[in-house]
Amino acid sequence: MNMIATIRSADASESVFARLNGLIAGRPASARAARVEARQLIAMAMAETWQADSLWGAADAFHAHFDFMMQSIEINGADDPNLGTLRTKCRFYLEQVEALCQSMS
Repeated sequence: MNMIATIRSADASESVFARLNGLIAGRPASARAARVEARQLIAMAMAETWQADSLWGAADAFHAHFDFMMQSIEINGADDPNLGTLRTKCRFYLEQVEALCQSMS
């Protein structure tokens, strides 16, 4: 049985990306939990799209930058001045994933 919920409407997709933006901007209590949630949300957003290389590349780039941001928070704390740059990069790749998901669904 497939337990992954598919996204059927733009409202659901928008809430996925809103939650991802919240993860980027926030100060997670658990970096590990934030990483898992980010991967689940990206997978949900991609559930209704066809598998294009550009989409997977953008998703991989998002995860790499998000993971690095979480590592920076774990090591340097949430007040690290370099987090602004990492958040900007995360948002850039998230916007790419969102645009590709919307254009393919």
